[in-house]
Amino acid sequence: MHETERIVRQFHESWDMRDPDRGAKIIAPDCKFEDIARDEAQIGPEAYKHDHHRWRDASPDGRCLVDNVFVSQDGEWAVVEFHNEGTNSGILRSSLGDFAPTGKSYYVRYCSVMRVKDGMVVEGRDY
Repeated sequence: MHETERIVRQFHESWDMRDPDRGAKIIAPDCKFEDIARDEAQIGPEAYKHDHHRWRDASPDGRCLVDNVFVSQDGEWAVVEFHNEGTNSGILRSSLGDFAPTGKSYYVRYCSVMRVKDGMVVEGRDY
């Protein structure tokens, strides 16, 4: 497995493991990670952990599963296809407002484009 793939898997799989500290270890302090759909930017490892906790509050049973990882020839970029699934049993807080729990199950597919340098995620975008 390419080192870049290992890093981006750790970023996503730490969500599923419910271990935000593990994921935060590979995020550069000035890493800008954007959620394009919500027009949100998270800067650095503390923002990663904050995002983890707000999703856990909304969906304590939530899963984050990596489906595919594609690494560029130079090893600096990766595309990660993944999906989240679970039950919306808590309030989801976002820049778009607070969303009340629905009690419904969800399955959502995503794609991350991530840049890795010196073993750290230095930027990324979720689509």
